[in-house]
Amino acid sequence: MNDALKRLGEIKKLENPLFIGSLSGFTDSTGAATTAIDHLIDVWNAQLIAEIDSEHFFDFTVQRPRVGFEDGNRVINWPENKFYVARPEGANRDFILLSGVEPHLRWRQFSTLIIDFVEELGSSMSITLGAQPSGVPHTRPMPLSLSASDPSFETLFGLKSPSSRYQGQTGIVAVLNLALRAKGWLNASLWAMVPHYINAGPNPNVAITLIDLIDRSFGTSTDVTSLKEEAERFEEQILSVLSASEEAEDYVRHLEQQFDSNRPPLPSPAPIELPDAQDLLGDLEQFLKDQRATDQ
Repeated sequence: MNDALKRLGEIKKLENPLFIGSLSGFTDSTGAATTAIDHLIDVWNAQLIAEIDSEHFFDFTVQRPRVGFEDGNRVINWPENKFYVARPEGANRDFILLSGVEPHLRWRQFSTLIIDFVEELGSSMSITLGAQPSGVPHTRPMPLSLSASDPSFETLFGLKSPSSRYQGQTGIVAVLNLALRAKGWLNASLWAMVPHYINAGPNPNVAITLIDLIDRSFGTSTDVTSLKEEAERFEEQILSVLSASEEAEDYVRHLEQQFDSNRPPLPSPAPIELPDAQDLLGDLEQFLKDQRATDQ
């Protein structure tokens, strides 16, 4: 599968590189965590170094390519998985960044390709980013959860890494993380816990929260002005929608009370324990039914 990786120019020797990646899909359904990577790529002036040929890993009858225009010319846009390198201001190391899409096919080969390439660049430490719908209100600070191969990550991020006994369906990010840990890598997975009733598109607050933690942990200073502007518009849209529904406002107040009582938003937070989206929406529907029954 070596022909599935397209290298784009010569890559200089990297200094103690850290791999950070996100793949939209099962573990980032709206692309919010991947937005964080894309913002780092942009603001850190990252250099594109390689990309994965989508032909090997995607079923285009499931996810069809899109037709668009570039410079007045009609082009086909295929699913993209691209690698970048950056040395942001304030950092004492290089960063390898992967922004992409969960593939449909050959997951083990896909994961092996990523690991082999990043190892070739000299990295043995990785962080993946995700976003999981949770019972949290949008009016409170966004909680983060951590899954890590080593306790040192708890100190680095200031988060606890609870053990998980979850068994069930999972996404490519979990497959990649377990493959990395099997090779002895220092590996962590950071998850933003996002309000499950807001799923119309990428939540910019996810990117802001994840980038802030990366900055605090690795000494970088990333400009998030554009993300904050998006977040303001995003909040205005949410307020507009919720204000039109008294039941929705009641549900948010219910989540606020739960959050403020210091009860965890999930019984046992674990990134790969993500229920189906319909089940999450069912929580909201059930709450509203209970409220109607109480009012009668």
